[in-house]
Amino acid sequence: MEYKVFGCKTNKYFAEKWLAHPHLEDKVGYFIASCVVTDRAKAKWVKHALKKLKTLKEGEKLYLSGCGNIRDGVVDPKFYEIYHELKNFQDKIEVLPEDPSDFAMSEEEKKKMMQTKLRSLRSKNLKQIFTRKYMVVQTGCDNFCTFCLTVQARGRHKFRPIDEILDEIHTFVRGGGKEIVLTGINLGAWGAESSNDFQDSQFVNLIKTILEETEIERVRISSLGVEFFSDELIDLFKNERIIAYAHLSIQSGSTPILAKMNRHYDGKKVREVLGKLRGLDREDGVILNIGADIIAGFPGETDENFADTLALIDDFGITQLHAFPFSGHVDHYSVPAGVFPNQVPNHIAQQRTKTLLEHGQTEKKKLAEKSIGKILKVLIEKADATGKFFGSTENYLACNETNFEPLPDQKIARGKIVLGKYLKMIDTSVED
Repeated sequence: MEYKVFGCKTNKYFAEKWLAHPHLEDKVGYFIASCVVTDRAKAKWVKHALKKLKTLKEGEKLYLSGCGNIRDGVVDPKFYEIYHELKNFQDKIEVLPEDPSDFAMSEEEKKKMMQTKLRSLRSKNLKQIFTRKYMVVQTGCDNFCTFCLTVQARGRHKFRPIDEILDEIHTFVRGGGKEIVLTGINLGAWGAESSNDFQDSQFVNLIKTILEETEIERVRISSLGVEFFSDELIDLFKNERIIAYAHLSIQSGSTPILAKMNRHYDGKKVREVLGKLRGLDREDGVILNIGADIIAGFPGETDENFADTLALIDDFGITQLHAFPFSGHVDHYSVPAGVFPNQVPNHIAQQRTKTLLEHGQTEKKKLAEKSIGKILKVLIEKADATGKFFGSTENYLACNETNFEPLPDQKIARGKIVLGKYLKMIDTSVED
């Protein structure tokens, strides 16, 4: 079945589970994982869905999962009221829960699922639609940030037990997997009773246990709130098995704006954490890459407030930006900030977003220049018989046959980690 995944790593994780699920095994059609992070993201997947619906043949359906169709973690009964563009195609659409575990299977499907699990225990060639395994270990959130739909869509904070996580990693490694990406809606809150209790987080212990009890070669830590970057967590990024890429959910560098967003930190704390990360000395000598989530044009954001955010990119070399203009979520559940006074005009928010991305690109070039000539490890994500390939280094720089020279004894193959010399930056960005 063909598919398209929109949005975050959580969507990638559940999409992979759905595409291996017995319910879709004999189905024909197209699968979409939807996203509601911004109004633009919503419009993008709806447009794609409408395009695919018009091409479906007799007996084919559009299978729709992701966060765009859920409220409090279950399928929203008002789905077609919100997405009225899809209402006339109801007979061609099957709306699925985000998590296949929440789907009521038939007895035949349950039997197939048990057979699949038994096969996975024995298999050394498990099918993965991504070369790196995205693993949701936590979902939901209790923070009620004023710009976010997460609590409404996915419900409150919860996390998976450690034994279940370790079993999934063991299975992946047994199938030849090399890299996992730990992800969640508020990932750093793993092990805490509430995502607001960031001081009670057991996330560091989770990472240590994975490193001690599994043979996974590369562990990537997905986006984390600034409040979870303790000295102990920062220290973990020295380990050569941890991907040299730290992604922070910053949202703004301005203390007044962060307060309006209802975040747990201020601009001073952001700078403190970024300074410690930038000063990190890794065991393998690889330069740490830093990414960030940023919202431009939050209500009340002045030129001075924006300058505080922009300075973070330049001062700390932030290269991998997920920057978006503030979204009031038109035609969707409202967010508090959508009715705040002093809304920033869209054209200003768009221009600020463009400026952020331009500065991030400049810093990415600097990182690439510093990496030229270094021997790095690349996870091969695509490879063909002509010698063309695509992959990413341990500090998340994009590589292909034009800018990466494998060492003589290295074999290029999808899913393999190879050693070689980094030559230059390329325009192709790593799929995030």
